[in-house]
Amino acid sequence: MSSQANLALYGGKPVRQKPLPPMHPSATSIAHEEMAAVEEVLKAQSLYRYYGPQFLDRTKAFEGAFAEFIGVRHALAVNSGTSALHCALVGCGIGPGDEVIIPTYAWISCPSTVVMCGASPVLANIDKSLTLDPSDIADRVTDKTKAIMAVHIRGVSCDLDAIQKVAKKYELKLIEDCAQAVGGKYGQKRLGGIGDVGTFSFQLNKMISAGEGGALATNDLGIYERAEMFHDSGAPYRRKYDREVIPGVNYRMNEISATIMTEQLKKIDVIIELMRKSKEKIKKGISDISGLSFRKLPSSKEGDVAVCLVFYVPTAEKAMEFKRALQAENIYTPSGGYPPVLLDPESFDGHVFVHWTHIFKNLGKILDKYSRTMDLLSRAVHLDISPLLSEEDIDSIIVGTHKIAEALL
Repeated sequence: MSSQANLALYGGKPVRQKPLPPMHPSATSIAHEEMAAVEEVLKAQSLYRYYGPQFLDRTKAFEGAFAEFIGVRHALAVNSGTSALHCALVGCGIGPGDEVIIPTYAWISCPSTVVMCGASPVLANIDKSLTLDPSDIADRVTDKTKAIMAVHIRGVSCDLDAIQKVAKKYELKLIEDCAQAVGGKYGQKRLGGIGDVGTFSFQLNKMISAGEGGALATNDLGIYERAEMFHDSGAPYRRKYDREVIPGVNYRMNEISATIMTEQLKKIDVIIELMRKSKEKIKKGISDISGLSFRKLPSSKEGDVAVCLVFYVPTAEKAMEFKRALQAENIYTPSGGYPPVLLDPESFDGHVFVHWTHIFKNLGKILDKYSRTMDLLSRAVHLDISPLLSEEDIDSIIVGTHKIAEALL
């Protein structure tokens, strides 16, 4: 029997009898600590962040703990990662007529929040790390450019040294979107504490979570205070500001979310370490496969929180074959998983710029400028790394990947 015929895709026996564990690192770590903390807030009957009959001020406590964790002076808790991005842009003074450079692989909230400020998102290519290509940024800068949004996508940090050089040369604000890389580092500093402002998401698929939620982190008092005003309806009545008060929206975090986040924050290093160990074993186990090349990673392992393992195959067609074979072998995540091929013509993914046609109306006319992005994403095979992976799970991923590669590559 040929190696291809042995694949489950063609009638062979799958390496696994059921799919992999769910990929919700935060949710699957929830235990009695979060439950007890929530019960205490409920008993106090004080769920609002600014006051209550027995006010515990858990949101402020979380902001203090999070600021210390990231290593900045100021943190602002909000109700989503999208809200955090919007507040960061407003905090940086982004408005009508401005341009913000963003990567072609990011979540849809990145271009959306730029548009919500009345500004224009400008696309730049990614490199083999799947993050913003520093060499492509300068070509996108115009006299309207005011900021660069560096997105640490799928757990991996951008090349911040190179991006900062461009930002400084053109006097641009640097916004770090750390939604998918909470807890990661660049050098000795936590992601989100390196640029002018960092943003974070605490949605269910993220490293730590309250179901929804987000935060902003910065050392810049002006950015912080404008973001604080904006997230609280532009309210000057909380305290006196020494700067102009701006109109705002309601992006406040509530006390239940904040108390969950306080407990989740205590667990993040353990969650990351579990995922790093599993990823290291899988990568080592398949590194001998001819025809695979791995995603470019930072020089330090701390720059990767290990939410996934990405490798490239020679063609987009091979990537799609690999995807179907992985699913047939039950090497996929049924809940919380990301697409096995990052640019999949058979599915919609809000992370990929080709699906942002409602924002970039002329996208069809400029696709050739981003052929490098499309080539990388169409050949990128993505494996989720859940903190719940057992040794048996890890072994099956290694065996199954070898089995598929032997047949298809």
